[in-house]
Amino acid sequence: MRIVVGVTDNRWAAFLRDHDHITEANFWQPSAHGFKALSPGEPFLFKTKDPKKFKGLDIPGYHLVGGGFFDEYVELRVSEAWTIWGPANGVASEPELLSRAQAYRSRATSLIDPDPTIGCVVLRNIFFAERGGELAEPPNWARNIVTHTGYESSEAGARLDTEYVEDAFAALQHRARVDYAWEPDLRGVDLEWEGPRYGQPILVRPRMGQGHFKHAVAAAYQHRCAVTRSATFPSLEAAHIRPFAEGGEHAVSNGLLLRTDVHRLYDRGYLSVDADLRLRVSPQLRDHGWNGTEFYDREAAGFVIAEPSAANHRPNRDALAWHFETRFRAA
Repeated sequence: MRIVVGVTDNRWAAFLRDHDHITEANFWQPSAHGFKALSPGEPFLFKTKDPKKFKGLDIPGYHLVGGGFFDEYVELRVSEAWTIWGPANGVASEPELLSRAQAYRSRATSLIDPDPTIGCVVLRNIFFAERGGELAEPPNWARNIVTHTGYESSEAGARLDTEYVEDAFAALQHRARVDYAWEPDLRGVDLEWEGPRYGQPILVRPRMGQGHFKHAVAAAYQHRCAVTRSATFPSLEAAHIRPFAEGGEHAVSNGLLLRTDVHRLYDRGYLSVDADLRLRVSPQLRDHGWNGTEFYDREAAGFVIAEPSAANHRPNRDALAWHFETRFRAA
């Protein structure tokens, strides 16, 4: 078991702590430097910075205040990161995310990028200490560590503070947040963890998180709507072909990248894609007097959606058939 302790912007940590409905987070880096310190499912703890630089916050500086479980690392523009994670970026708005990224980047360069690429360390099932229950930073923490450092319990001659960090993780992680709409199988699961010597945490599972699913589906469809071919990314959403609650999977093969309005029509059965990848349009669109000309014309022309190039990302034919047979509003 490896645990990473990352140095966080105190405002970022306080924002996510106070928005307890947010279950995953983008621990973003102002520049894309890569991240290979953890494997999916391994824990990541948040350590706050000097409190003198963040006056007015009720979160202590130089403390371990929470954490999460590593999901993936990707590099995206600020606008893309906001489209995928929204407030899970630790800020209230896209302009605020951009402003903070640019402020950090300005320390290294005078060039101002209007939509810079940031490194996204994506964490699932985040958790925070109760107010007053935060833990002091590791006793031997070096103040020149400005990004993160790792602790490996199994390595010979483990580094100083390894046991302290393990105990901190054990004390905090039982407060892990779960989005039960996305992870209903965790209802009633005991999240208590007794340390690495007794096995892996219960939250280490291969299934991807919401943000991971959105990003992976978008990448598979080359950031274009499968039906309209629109490439306006902020208007695109990852749709489940067969909802998880109906037996579908959180997998790219069970996803389509759709423009927002197309997604709504698809979920409500006014549009479908059959097992031959042909667009199908419900007659009820016309019956209701709604303007669906762009869809009627595509169906009449025998429009077939473009598949992702990777075989394991292509739409699951059984899932497509399920949607067409059970959700599509036929004549």
